[in-house]
Amino acid sequence: MREDSKPPEPIKVWPFEDAPEEYRKLSEHGGDEDWLALVPARYLTLCIPWAESGGRFGISETSEHVLPNGMLVLIGAHA
Repeated sequence: MREDSKPPEPIKVWPFEDAPEEYRKLSEHGGDEDWLALVPARYLTLCIPWAESGGRFGISETSEHVLPNGMLVLIGAHA
């Protein structure tokens, strides 16, 4: 990486209750949320197996919400 270039934006993960409210409002899980991840657009072509439904992130379901800026919000729920 060149010194004058910025490092890539990371994928950010929070326990659901600690995530920014603007992202928590996207949830349709009705109170069963566990985790929330904010994924920069540059990673959308990658497989993110740790966040798929049925795993530890989304024990029951992981919902996806694309933001107008191209970023993706993943919300993992247990029921």
